Amino acid sequence: MIDPFLNVGPFMLTLLILLCIIVFISVKNINEPYKTNSIVLLGIFSALVGVSATYIGIDAAFSSISDISKISPQILINGLKTSLITSISGGIIMVVSTGLWYFFIRRHNLLIV
Repeated sequence: MIDPFLNVGPFMLTLLILLCIIVFISVKNINEPYKTNSIVLLGIFSALVGVSATYIGIDAAFSSISDISKISPQILINGLKTSLITSISGGIIMVVSTGLWYFFIRRHNLLIV
């Protein structure tokens, strides 16, 4: 179950670090406002990292199609599945960070309309 997350490489590590930073800033935000807007900015950056990693993974998979006689289709499909994990993870982190940002904006009355 956790193997696909470990096979993704440095991009997944970057997403996990961004998630840890978002959690740290959220914990600091519980009592008083602390860099609230950075929560949503880090979430958007994590989505961009996820999409970039997906592009790099799919590009590598498609570049190996020319050597298809050496690669089985199962390996190619597993590579495509693995490359999509970063995109999904980045999107989930973005949705969570946007929800946390909205919660803290409403809690500390920082929303100016």
